[in-house]
Amino acid sequence: MTKRIPLYSVLILVTLTVLITFNATYLAINAKHNRQLNRLLAEYNTFDQLLSVDAVVKQHFIGEVDDKALKEAVIRSYLSAIGDEYSLYMTSTEYEAYTAEQSGSSVGIGINVIFDAAANVIEVISVLPDSPAEEAGMMGGDFIVAVDGQRLADLGYYATVDKIRGESGSSVELTVKRDGKELSITCVRREVKTVSVTSHVFAADSSVGVVRITEFNGTTPAQFQAAVEDLQKKGCKKFVFDLRNNPGGELNSIVEVLDYLLPTGPLAHIYYKSGNDSHYTSKASYVDAPVAVLTNGQTASAAELFTAALRDYTDQGSYDATIVGLKTFGKGTLQRFFLMKDGSAFKISVGRYDPPYAENYDGVGILPDVEVALSEEAASINFNKLTDQNDNQLIAAVEALKSK
Repeated sequence: MTKRIPLYSVLILVTLTVLITFNATYLAINAKHNRQLNRLLAEYNTFDQLLSVDAVVKQHFIGEVDDKALKEAVIRSYLSAIGDEYSLYMTSTEYEAYTAEQSGSSVGIGINVIFDAAANVIEVISVLPDSPAEEAGMMGGDFIVAVDGQRLADLGYYATVDKIRGESGSSVELTVKRDGKELSITCVRREVKTVSVTSHVFAADSSVGVVRITEFNGTTPAQFQAAVEDLQKKGCKKFVFDLRNNPGGELNSIVEVLDYLLPTGPLAHIYYKSGNDSHYTSKASYVDAPVAVLTNGQTASAAELFTAALRDYTDQGSYDATIVGLKTFGKGTLQRFFLMKDGSAFKISVGRYDPPYAENYDGVGILPDVEVALSEEAASINFNKLTDQNDNQLIAAVEALKSK
């Protein structure tokens, strides 16, 4: 016999269930609201403290405050404190010069540099061929310590870079440290065409074409394709792709180059915080030839994606690439610029890019198949002046292709 539950009991149970559900929902919403409120209050307190400092300075500081310099310093300090080693701020002038360079030309002296904040030095990573810097005798590995007599230690990184830039036809005097000695080098600024790809037939083996990619910018895909096809017309059946000292560059540029090189399949996977991920694939046509990829510790970012992608397709059995040289830098994150109303911009890391099949290499780097360091003799020569006869890493890359 089924026991009947009185109607009032059912109503009480339903009411209790509704109340419990409502309370749980309310508590969840309230907790979320409290978290957001606490975050906003914390942010308000942070900026309130900054405004308090500003008010005291404006009232009591005996000197003059440069509001523009103050704003830039605050932004740069904020970005340096978020723990993103690739974040940076650019003034409108700096950003304009950067975008011009990425498009393929800019006014300057033609050097690629990195800043070592711990040592407070600017290191010249590479010197563009036929540039004012190369003509004046600058070399990769030089350390810039002063510009027009003003020391980097006093100016800071950004002000130093600003002073190196200037109008076409004007001169800039750089003090560089090389082998422990300081040298004075004067460069005449001019428009520098960004030649991101150079190529030649290897001297001792006419079947091998050597293609050096110095960076990946808007000019690179067309220059790269033209270089490969020109070498093919000259009878080259194998290729060395030299990515030593290549700091990376634009995502679209590297995707176009990989699409030209590789058969049908994935090229890169970009993962964003928002979850709106991007996946790039290659079309059917590709360059069917054995290749060796030359890398070193300054092969970074998009250049590492290039290296990883060719290795991935080799591991899959649909390509034939050998990595030669030294372990790469280890940068597998993607940065994006955000433009501000005054024309200035800041860059932060917004995503992670993975190779077609392998794991991300950020902070790890990519190990070569054949490990070879520059010989002592080769290391003592300006990298841009190495030849087929004295560049032992290049010779090792060509040797790796002999059995192909």
